[in-house]
Amino acid sequence: MIVLGVDTSTDHLGVGLADDGKIIFEDTLNAVQEHASQIIGMIDAVLSQAGVAKENLGGIAIADGPGSFTGLRIGMAAAKGMALALNIPIVGVSTFEVVARRLLSEYDHFWLTAMVRKGELYICRVVKNSDVRGSIELISQEGLPQKIASEPVGIIGREPDGWQELIINRIPADKLSVSGGELAMYGGELISDGKIADLASLEPFYIAPSQAEWKFGRS
Repeated sequence: MIVLGVDTSTDHLGVGLADDGKIIFEDTLNAVQEHASQIIGMIDAVLSQAGVAKENLGGIAIADGPGSFTGLRIGMAAAKGMALALNIPIVGVSTFEVVARRLLSEYDHFWLTAMVRKGELYICRVVKNSDVRGSIELISQEGLPQKIASEPVGIIGREPDGWQELIINRIPADKLSVSGGELAMYGGELISDGKIADLASLEPFYIAPSQAEWKFGRS
């Protein structure tokens, strides 16, 4: 089964294809604030270069966060539209889960973080066999040093000002990219296990409201 993986959770746009547990093609584009204009062309280009017709896709894996509110919405809309048009299953995959699976081959334990808005971040401690999605929590930036102590920390996406001084043991940025191919591979496993999302109710993963909702609620 060929699965398409799409990630729009950060400034980069990642698209990949996997078939029966193996990545067959993937590509990444720096698409700062241009996900909407680039995503369809990027998907078409990856399919074309891999020699895969849309009609041959068996499923779609979409990164559902944590990450950029706008980026996630754009990716989710495109992926859901394709799944509906092609009548194929779709799954939402946490960006933290994708990166954690890769890093566990090198680190016994570590933290993953991603900015929500200025002064707030998502954070998750990862160990072998941990429930990554279920362990994600929202904390203030001020609480970060006490939370992580000297354990390894990976920052996914854009790094806010001032974080450099808060993190002692940093995981290199080149190990923290969200791979479209890995996303597709993991999504294929979920689909094979019957863990298919409901198309109508699938939404980006959020613990807190969006910045727009937050501002509206305070007005």
